[in-house]
Amino acid sequence: MVKDLKSALAALDAQEPGSLLGLRETQWLDAKAAPYQLAGPKAVEELAKDVAAFANGGGGLIVIGIATRPEHDEEVLDRIVGLDPAAVNVDQIRKLIRQWITPAPRGVRVGWSGADGERVVFIDVPEQAAGTLFVVPAPVGKPGSPRTDTVAVPMRDGDSTHWLPRAEIQQLLSAGVRASGVPTAQALTELVRQAVSEAGPDGGLRVGQGLPDREREMRAAYEQLAGAGLGRPAGEAWAQGPAALQDLHHELDGEPGWVLCLVPGRPPAAVAEPLWQAIVEAGRRAPGGQDPLAAVGLPRLPADSHTPWVNPADARSVDLDGGSWGAGRLSCSSRGVWRWQPLPRFSLDQGRSAETGTAGQTPALRLRALVNPRPRRAGGQQTPAYAARTAACAQRGGRRGDNAVPWR
Repeated sequence: MVKDLKSALAALDAQEPGSLLGLRETQWLDAKAAPYQLAGPKAVEELAKDVAAFANGGGGLIVIGIATRPEHDEEVLDRIVGLDPAAVNVDQIRKLIRQWITPAPRGVRVGWSGADGERVVFIDVPEQAAGTLFVVPAPVGKPGSPRTDTVAVPMRDGDSTHWLPRAEIQQLLSAGVRASGVPTAQALTELVRQAVSEAGPDGGLRVGQGLPDREREMRAAYEQLAGAGLGRPAGEAWAQGPAALQDLHHELDGEPGWVLCLVPGRPPAAVAEPLWQAIVEAGRRAPGGQDPLAAVGLPRLPADSHTPWVNPADARSVDLDGGSWGAGRLSCSSRGVWRWQPLPRFSLDQGRSAETGTAGQTPALRLRALVNPRPRRAGGQQTPAYAARTAACAQRGGRRGDNAVPWR
């Protein structure tokens, strides 16, 4: 029976969102029938406000795709509306949370739950470190990057979210100034001076910030790829499985940004934002609401290399690997349509399973192959290993029947 945050998360992880029906919106639970319309600035501000409020209130859960009904001045989770996976970009939600909330809350999960027709999206905001206050830019309802010269503090109060009043924000600032032991005017002047001199347009974010164990590695990769036009960070770094990723601006205003991508065992890569979005969109077709990148994988060089590489905005294809789909290639057609296709891998090794169910039977599928062995000569003669292989190929060709193409 679902009665608290822990059991609600367990139900969602078990793909049983219907277990939440009958619950009331409360300090830790908020339900929405429709997804955030993130193409509009007000919806982006609302998303940041909702997540930051739970981060300031001890953690909580946002469930999208469940309608509520009023009951005794409360909202009760009533029925599952269901969401189309193509209508919700969970990767974009993660990115906006990192970009709009300062500091970015740790451990936030955005995922899918439920079967076809009853899928919901959930945002799990775990309890954050004590004494941390999460703020967002003051809402303006206009498009553009979040402003860094304004601040607002959303708070969760029962089943609703409200903005912390200006007087209370002032009290918090005053308490912090008094605790520093510096006179108020001098302290505020010093804080402003530091903010102007040290904080850039994105709040002074560092390359690798957010992943302390990978920060040095990411900074080294950034320096190797900076010549491609990589600019300042657009948000904190985050982990995607074993990979480390971070959104970056372009060094030139108006140009598409980058995603710095570090995958163990591969050289670091800079992926242009348009290409990155094409990768994410391809992965959104995964069944069951699987995370797009977990399905489609991450970029890799077509050939083995240890050289850092760049995937430009005008690239027409990219090889991907590491996802549940296996190795594949994402290509753009002449009409601008991106399509993922698997990359088959062949091997001459035959396992025991090759004999399963086929021993003594005539195969239903006949394969013909043309083999050109390259003899390795030792003193002008074929080595025994290659001679034996050539003979085996000839014998196989002779056993294929009159209509078979002989091995050469």
